[in-house]
Amino acid sequence: MSKPGRNAPCYCGSGKKYKQCHLKIDQAAEREARSWKEAARFLRRDLLKFARDDRFAEDFATALPQYWNDFYELDNAEEMSQDEALRFFDWFVFDYQPDSSTDGRRLIERYHAEKRDDLSVRQQEVLDAWLTAGPADAWELAGYEGQTLRLKNFTSGQEMTAFEPSGRGVVEIGELILTRLVKVHERHEFGTTAAYLPAAEITDLADKIGAARAADAEQYPDTSHDDFMRRHNVLLIHHALKEAENQGRPPVARLNPNRPDKKTQTAARQMKRLRR
Repeated sequence: MSKPGRNAPCYCGSGKKYKQCHLKIDQAAEREARSWKEAARFLRRDLLKFARDDRFAEDFATALPQYWNDFYELDNAEEMSQDEALRFFDWFVFDYQPDSSTDGRRLIERYHAEKRDDLSVRQQEVLDAWLTAGPADAWELAGYEGQTLRLKNFTSGQEMTAFEPSGRGVVEIGELILTRLVKVHERHEFGTTAAYLPAAEITDLADKIGAARAADAEQYPDTSHDDFMRRHNVLLIHHALKEAENQGRPPVARLNPNRPDKKTQTAARQMKRLRR
């Protein structure tokens, strides 16, 4: 809804001028929404900076080929596109389970413990919500209205709504969005740039997840869906990479001879230097 001019009649029908009625209320609501948006933007950037700390260089080197099914490793990490790097670091921060050298805590847990007290109240509230965010997962687009998407978890059936500034993009009803949902104030958003799985490339994904779940249950018989996916959600990316190959597309940016972006990723190059 477009706002009226200051001297125009208020949209509420009170008969008063807008400036004498809802103007201050709307301005306060805009400031509130902007404060949440800025807090989330800061945390996304600061978490990325935190993940590039030299303490995590060994974990970075281990996690990169695990996530990308060996299409990327330390020696070519700088060739990730920006979207690829953002998706990897999102998984690295929220889902990757480090070894005992970093006491087994996920990076989001370490960040929360080390950095929370230095954040603003609004940033703390967002971070507290993100600490319990679910794993990166596959969400079926069930419907949409503008920038609000109705999503259904591909395996658990859980239904959610999420706000996405670009709306549904090219995703059609029934197709899959590979992303993490994080809460920012009263709504869920994509954690970072989402990947997309068209209908023709969903193929046997359900069977792969079912097989992984059956094997996982032998060690974790009472596990939750979220815990299972946090351990195994790389299979979503591996499936997407394989389907891209099957369709004759380069599975990753570094194999695309026509890629539009430069092959520079400062974060990855820093990690590479730390390993030398």
